[in-house]
Amino acid sequence: MAPTDPAALRDDPLLRRVWNALGRPRCHLTGGYLRDRLLGTTSADLDLSMAGEPEDAASPARSLAEHLGVRAHLLGAAPNQVWRIETPELKVELWPRGDLELDDDIERRDFSCNALMWELPDGPLVDRVGGLDDIEEGRLSAISRSNFEDDPVRLLRAPRFLAQLPGFALEPESAGWIRSLAPHLSSSPRERVGQELLKLLDAPGAERGLRVLIELGLFVPSAPAEADPDPGWLEVNLHSASRLSRAAPHPLPSAVREAGIAASLGLLLRAWGLPTSHIVSAYAWGNNQRRHATYAADHLGELTNAVDAAPGERSLVIHRAGTAFPAALALAAAVQPDRHGWRRWWRLWQRRGPELVAPEPLLSGPEVMDLLELAPGPELGAAFRAVTDAQIRGEVRSREGARRWLREWAERRGRTRAE
Repeated sequence: MAPTDPAALRDDPLLRRVWNALGRPRCHLTGGYLRDRLLGTTSADLDLSMAGEPEDAASPARSLAEHLGVRAHLLGAAPNQVWRIETPELKVELWPRGDLELDDDIERRDFSCNALMWELPDGPLVDRVGGLDDIEEGRLSAISRSNFEDDPVRLLRAPRFLAQLPGFALEPESAGWIRSLAPHLSSSPRERVGQELLKLLDAPGAERGLRVLIELGLFVPSAPAEADPDPGWLEVNLHSASRLSRAAPHPLPSAVREAGIAASLGLLLRAWGLPTSHIVSAYAWGNNQRRHATYAADHLGELTNAVDAAPGERSLVIHRAGTAFPAALALAAAVQPDRHGWRRWWRLWQRRGPELVAPEPLLSGPEVMDLLELAPGPELGAAFRAVTDAQIRGEVRSREGARRWLREWAERRGRTRAE
């Protein structure tokens, strides 16, 4: 795959606009944006390297932030601090490299295709490690084993890049380094591991990325220590990742869009052995992403069992799932795409979702208390949930019907307890 002529970078309007807004400092573009431009694609993440300390980069960073109408944030701890300037459309990270020379900065990076440097705005392109040749050959080559030893999170970038870069293959020696160092990933910061996994699952080649994750021995050490990973289950269901990343047909494309990345995260959590939402909070995914993914993973079997159930039972599943239902349904339909009931269920959600998630109660709590002569407590909660479930199933449609249903429910409950 022949790379784009590097001269095209001179005509990149985004690069020139960012450089001007920074105040035209001497700095170099590196990393994924440069790689992707050479491959003829685009990105919204810019990594910039400049000499000096974080305080030297403060003025350019704040100048760009002011231009974009946001604030610049200094992240990390010395000596690995970075200025981040981010909008919904663009993320720029400005890395002060201290007293490191440019060649030293190149040598400490992960893969050769990410170690090219382009001096803004007009070049030249600096290639010290064969990055252009590797891009041309579609080869993913690590710079050195020691770079992985210094930062084991970088091990995850091999499956992530292979998910993002179609046609690339991992160079054999690099693969050997990763396999031998894979156990070191288990002690790496979970929030950084979580971000790498998020990018992998969000890539068009997510199925390939997960397969490589398993093959390189990274699947188990990427999981929480408390988890019980099941790579065999994931291998059997890898096709689901392609459906959720829209690289392969999914029975419910609109459900996948509404679920977002949560359905793919649910696939991963199911393969990790269903760790709780509290355990995976260390991975720093969004609250709704984590909550919806955990629900989808935990209730996968329930949804596949209920797909052909009566409408009332499927309505009840929607009620209990709440806003996690699109993620749960998207995951279940990806795992078992040939079932015929998925579309009916999704139409039910589109037609009645809000009222099923949060129905208007036919009776208030005090009314239930008076009717059944109950005090506040677990019994009252059970009664209120029971009549709400009956309402969701369509068994109760009016206030009087709810009163009658509750009296019968209480009688049945009393008889059961007496027996």
